Amino acid sequence: MDEISETPTSANPSSQDYRQFLMEVLLAIAHSNGDPKVVYPLLQANLDKLDDNFIHTLQAWASAKFSEAEPETAERIARNIGNFSNLIKNFPLGNKANNVEIAMAGYEQLLTVFTRESNREIWAAIQTNLGNAYYQRIHYHRAENLELAIAAYQLALSVYTKQDGCGSFGKTFGQV
Repeated sequence: MDEISETPTSANPSSQDYRQFLMEVLLAIAHSNGDPKVVYPLLQANLDKLDDNFIHTLQAWASAKFSEAEPETAERIARNIGNFSNLIKNFPLGNKANNVEIAMAGYEQLLTVFTRESNREIWAAIQTNLGNAYYQRIHYHRAENLELAIAAYQLALSVYTKQDGCGSFGKTFGQV
């Protein structure tokens, strides 16, 4: 199986470097409402950190924050991680495979805060984004990724209906 590639650097970033970068990115997203003109230069300056270690840092940090935070705070953090996941998935620089894997890790973390029971619409949107990421995924077997994408889209469609009128049903249905 393919692994997330490590970007070679002259000095490997420390775990503290990864946490600091994560904080910088999330603050930039929060202060700019996820403006790519603000966030992408920060990502570009830290291409060496967009790797498997960053995924682990994101997962561990988000899991810890979500378990200790008040629900309102957890949702605010989750929205910033969601914006980050959308931005990194579409980030044109660096290793595209790594970027998609990082986005997927972010989306998975969001599903611990926004559940089908707590917020159906956001949960369905996350499922759609996760489906898009599986569709774009470079690692692993293409057929398996497509099956996972379809499964995520179907979960989203279980919430969206033709009567919603918000267009989400049509967008998601078109991707299945």
